[in-house]
Amino acid sequence: MNTEIYAHLVPLISYPESDIRSDLEKVSQSLNGEKTDDFHIFSQHVNETELTKLQEEFTQLFDFTPNTCLDLGWHLHGENYERGVFMVRVREMLREFNIEETSELPDHLTHILSVLPKMDESDRNEFVRTRVIPATKKIIKGFGETISPYKNLIQFIHDILSRQTKTQEN
Repeated sequence: MNTEIYAHLVPLISYPESDIRSDLEKVSQSLNGEKTDDFHIFSQHVNETELTKLQEEFTQLFDFTPNTCLDLGWHLHGENYERGVFMVRVREMLREFNIEETSELPDHLTHILSVLPKMDESDRNEFVRTRVIPATKKIIKGFGETISPYKNLIQFIHDILSRQTKTQEN
């Protein structure tokens, strides 16, 4: 696996659009035959669910539920001053790598995943290890006992980040 998968994950963790099934295929191809239960569960759900239902689920889980929101700074710092500092740093990274901001806050997981492939390997590993992995753990914990394919997607993303960071350290 290489860092290209991060860009392929962005549409899956964005508000679902009509081409989400082709986005699933891109991620699947990036896995090079590697099987992951969490990705399979999410893929199966997307392929069996109408787009409007996916959109409702996404909005309910990520826009209306603070414990599972995709704003990493909130999970790391809450509403403290440090979150603002984190968002400024991410905004600087977006500008540095010519990544256009969306309507989401700078610390949104979609922005983070867009920045990662462009970062220097050692900087990326440090950022993932100290910021992204701890935040995704908190999002997963925020689901509690809820069974949701989106929880599987976040777990899948967390596992990819963890594996790639460990692989690149060795």
